[in-house]
Amino acid sequence: MLKSMIALAKMQFKQYSIYKSNFYLFTLNRVVEVIVYIFVWQAIYQQTGNAQGFSISQMVTYYILVVTLGPIALWGINEDMSQSIRTGKINKELLNPITYFQYYFGVNIGELAFASVTGIATFIVCSLIWGVSLPISIANFALFILVVLLGVPITFFLQMIVGTAGFYTNSIWGMQILRKSIISIFSGMIAPITLFPNWFQNLANILPFKELIYTPISIWLGQIPINDIFFIVIKQIIWGVILYLIARVFFNHAVKKITINGG
Repeated sequence: MLKSMIALAKMQFKQYSIYKSNFYLFTLNRVVEVIVYIFVWQAIYQQTGNAQGFSISQMVTYYILVVTLGPIALWGINEDMSQSIRTGKINKELLNPITYFQYYFGVNIGELAFASVTGIATFIVCSLIWGVSLPISIANFALFILVVLLGVPITFFLQMIVGTAGFYTNSIWGMQILRKSIISIFSGMIAPITLFPNWFQNLANILPFKELIYTPISIWLGQIPINDIFFIVIKQIIWGVILYLIARVFFNHAVKKITINGG
């Protein structure tokens, strides 16, 4: 099972990296995003002087890390699932020796591996241009990595829920946009969570998306006590289980009503 998922991950990674232009274009796009974010916040700081305790150097680091982690939070297998259902390829996927969830988890890991490579390249380029505030300790860096990794199952099971909608309709494009929008808003990708109203912050504290971007960056910047990270990890595990159960129930119901065009 594990070997099969690793093989799928490698295959998906090769599909993205077969053309070097993909790597360079994705990285360039990320760097341009950072430039836009930094210009905007430099203008804001010239007017206000601060933003809820973030210094300008911290805000630069924040958005470099946002663009580094963003693809890991947003990219995924929804388009592959939708195309598989439309073309009838799902017939073969359901008959694979590994389960449907395991199959797409392997594909998803390959996708996120490429996203991580472009993210790291973006981080290095931006660090050379603007400079980055490094983690305050090795422990903070290790916990940053841990929280990012625990976010992978959360985004995967959410994609399985959205992708399963393709069993009922020929297109999940609208739900993909909704998924990405919700993650972008509630993860702190658009702006740090502390800049939003209190009611929004309270809602973000309940939902799992804050831990995809805002929380790991806050750990990197030393803004979250290490003792509190234990409860963050527990929250991520609980949400991972909840989303898995929802995805499994939704899938088990949807696969009985599958309508395939093509194969």
